[in-house]
Order: sequence, then structure tokens, then C-alpha cells
Amino acid sequence: MAKEEFSKKDSKDSKLDYMLFRGGDQQSFLEDLATLVEDGVPANKAIDVLESVLEGSAKKAAKSIRRSLAQGQSFSDGMVGWFPHYVVELVRIGEQGGTMVHNIRVAAEALGQRSAVVSTLFSELTYPLVVLSFACGIVMSFNSKGGILEQFAVIKPVSIWPTSGQVLYNLAQFLTDDWWLIVLGIIGFIIGLNIVLKTYIGPGRDTIDKLPLLSLYRKLAAGSFMETLGLLVLNGVVFKQALTLISSQASTYLRFHMRLMERRLGKGEGNIADVLDTGLIDRVNIIRLRAIAEAKGFEHALVRQGKQATLNSMAMLNKVAKLLGSLILALGAGVAGLMVMGTYAISQVLGS
Repeated sequence: MAKEEFSKKDSKDSKLDYMLFRGGDQQSFLEDLATLVEDGVPANKAIDVLESVLEGSAKKAAKSIRRSLAQGQSFSDGMVGWFPHYVVELVRIGEQGGTMVHNIRVAAEALGQRSAVVSTLFSELTYPLVVLSFACGIVMSFNSKGGILEQFAVIKPVSIWPTSGQVLYNLAQFLTDDWWLIVLGIIGFIIGLNIVLKTYIGPGRDTIDKLPLLSLYRKLAAGSFMETLGLLVLNGVVFKQALTLISSQASTYLRFHMRLMERRLGKGEGNIADVLDTGLIDRVNIIRLRAIAEAKGFEHALVRQGKQATLNSMAMLNKVAKLLGSLILALGAGVAGLMVMGTYAISQVLGS
């Protein structure tokens, strides 16, 4: 019984570790591993080093790979569950072809571009959100027990305060009593938008994909898809198998487009660009790929265009994040200005 309970706990811990070991952590792990091997450390010894120096989920990922090697399995077998399937397959191909370090570097670079999306939003929005939160916190303190707004209300009723003072008072009341509604609303909006973009494939999806801001999701997904597909095919994975590998961990939206690609592939489309032309990839890239597919180097072109599409989308995302950050800063400045104007106007009434 004790052994069974331990097994269940270990399984739960592993699932949590898998969830926490994502993006930047995976990239750092692969880069550290590649650096050690390039410096002459055998792969099995490099994993021992990483297991001894890393902490948390990364340490457990290294332990999984070490166990796999100890049991006579391949390096890539130990990566299953800890890394996306396409990364595992890239490393597996590298093991078989003697280019494992190169393929690890390629996989790390691909992971880095994905984690850059979150980093861009975080870096651009952190400061504006801190400023706005600080301003709202001060307003809430004005309305706390013994705060200046409460003291002002004792001297003269709120109904005779100037408009700016009443707005400040009502804002303080709302933030104090219903701040959780704001937080819940923001979280709900983000989660809802994320679900829609990743899973909705019904009527109107084409319209969503054309909207200026929401189309960024399609562009980022397309760039990542093209690069990953190109890397897999370039390293010897059959096109159809590459689609299957990517599809296994793709969003519902991306899987929908890949199913369309598989159907077109099954119908024997002559030009591979026609197979990819499902509305996911921009027309300009499809036109270029159609021309290149008739010559050699299609896989290289797919990787290049995938990287370029991702870079273009990241540049646009950076602009959007800066614009949103500016709006949040302006909102914070507005709250600060309201505090100054409201308290001054109230003090003028109290002094009259």
C-alpha cells in the first residue's frame, strides 16, 4: 500500500514538474548541455553534471535522461515528456546521424523564439502595471479607516463636494470594495481570449485571423510552424511524419490547419506549397514557397521564412505591447492626477 501511495505521489509530482519545465527553462537546459558536450564532456557525463548543479524541474529532467541512459535506452528517450515531440525527434535524428550537438543547438534556438513572446509582453508591461497598481493603492489608502477621504466626509457630506472630489471618492470606494472584480475580469478576459485563439475553429475564425491585433496569434503560430516543419524535414523526417510530430502537441487551431494539409497531401497535391495553403500562412509566403518548391532547398526556405515571419510578428507584438504599456501608464497618470485635483478641490470646499 505504501509503495502504491508513493507511486501516485511521484506521478502527481512529475505532472507538475512537466508543467513547470517549459520555454526558457527548456532552452537553458539544452544550451547548457550543448556547451558541455562541445567542451569535450561526454553526453552521459554532461547529464550527470547538469543533474548535480540544476534545481527543481530541470534537475528532474536531467535525472530522467540519466535513467534512460543507465537502462540502455537512447538520450532522446529520456527527454520524452520533458520536451516537445519535435525537439525529442530532432535530438533522436542527431544521435543517429552524429549531429546531436548541432541539433540540440537548433532545438534550443527554436524554443528561445517561443519563450521570447512571453518575455516581450512581460518586459513592456511590468513597469506600467506597477505604476498603475501603486496609484490605485494610494487611492485605496485614502478610503481606508481613518483615511483622509473618510475624515473629509465627516466634516462635510460628499454630496456637496466638487465633481472631481466625488469622482475620487467613488473610485476609492469601488477599488476598496470591488477590486477583486477588476482582477477577476482581467484574468477572465486573458483566459477567454487565449482559449478562443487556441481552440475556436468555427464560423468567423477567418475574420478573427484578419483583425489587426488578433491576427498576431496566427502569424506567430505560422512562423513557428514553418520553422519547426522545415527543421524536421531538413533533418530527414518525412513530411507527413513531421506533421504528425508537430500536431501531437499543437493547439486545436493549429491541428485544424494541419489536418487540412494532410488531406491535401493525401490527394496528391503536386506543389508542397499548395499543401500548406490553408489560410494559416500569409499569401506572400505561400507564393514564395510555391516558386521555391519547384527548385531545390525548399526545407531551408521554409526555415528561413519561418524565422522571418516570427521576427516580423515579434516586432509587431513589441509595438503593440509598448502601445498598451503607454495606455496603462496614461491611466496611472490619470489616477494620480485625479488624486491631486480631487483632494485639492475638496480642501478648497472645506476651507470655505
